[in-house]
Amino acid sequence: YENWDPCTHQIVSQPLHAAILKQKADEYKQKVMGAYYMLTKEGAEFTIREIVDNAFGNTGAKLYSLVGVFENAILKMEKLLKPGDGTSNLTKHRTCLGHLRNYLKTEYRVTDVGFSRINRSFIDGFEIFLKTEAGNSHNSAMKMMQIFKKIYRIAVDNRWTAVNAFAGKKISFNDVEMPYLSSDEILLINQHVFKNERLNYVRDLFIFCCYTGVAYIDLKTLQRKHFEFNPVSKQYFIKKKRQKTKQLFIVPLFGPARRILDSRIAGWESLSPDESIFTVMSNQKYNDYLKEVAALCGIEKRLTTHLARHSFATSVALENGVSMESTSRMLGHSKISQTQKYGKVNEIKIEKDTRNLFLQLA
Repeated sequence: YENWDPCTHQIVSQPLHAAILKQKADEYKQKVMGAYYMLTKEGAEFTIREIVDNAFGNTGAKLYSLVGVFENAILKMEKLLKPGDGTSNLTKHRTCLGHLRNYLKTEYRVTDVGFSRINRSFIDGFEIFLKTEAGNSHNSAMKMMQIFKKIYRIAVDNRWTAVNAFAGKKISFNDVEMPYLSSDEILLINQHVFKNERLNYVRDLFIFCCYTGVAYIDLKTLQRKHFEFNPVSKQYFIKKKRQKTKQLFIVPLFGPARRILDSRIAGWESLSPDESIFTVMSNQKYNDYLKEVAALCGIEKRLTTHLARHSFATSVALENGVSMESTSRMLGHSKISQTQKYGKVNEIKIEKDTRNLFLQLA
């Protein structure tokens, strides 16, 4: 540094090097000023990194672009997946990326965009796109916005953008009435005898979920080691971490579920710890078969494992006096607010809770 003259921007006593350095400095200065001018014309906030990238030919660098960072985030999620893990969250991220690509192509005619180009108008426009062109409901659109915000946060944390365009943006969900089966509807399905053994088996899986609240992926990965016998109560409990959230759930093996287990898997108590309990088909086929079950039983509601989970929370647990806290633990929820969405307090529950009061005030 002692040979550098900051006033003349030259190397002292090195005329040859000084000329070359001055030439390069002028060249770089022109590139930087040109990049600065182009970015200024676009009217958005930008970072020094973007000036450098635009000036020296790195405008295609994916590290600082929305699609590039999103793809990298999905790649990391794929690498972290373990055998048996649910892939629904990964699928949602891929869906969100697909929507963003379509939005960029349709509205901006580009395949990618730098984070500093993303402003509030871009964000609001994507929300409208999700609800109109992409055909998403409000809650589905909000889920996509949550994922988009999470990816954008990576850029904010790494200072790849000078401002946080999501600041002040509210992402809210509408309360949705969760469908469920009444006790009578569960009994109707349970007592129906199908001519097709395949449907009898599918029905048994569904009823097992109605009396345990087990989600599809947990039903599929259920093993003998997940059934623990309590010598005090002399009954079995299903104790397992949910594949989706890794939250522990504990639920008693109620009579209807126990009878299905006994009839379908002879000697299941003697199985080795890692032995699978049920052979479960793909979720798509399972739901297709449930449509047949519903039609033959005269049930108009769309039967899914998630509907069985809702039915367990409402008609089996809450309706019969189980507390919200215990129901939440049986479902493996981390927050009671999640259970409150599932467990609808219906007219039958209100009637039971107020029966004595009604007699007193008669």
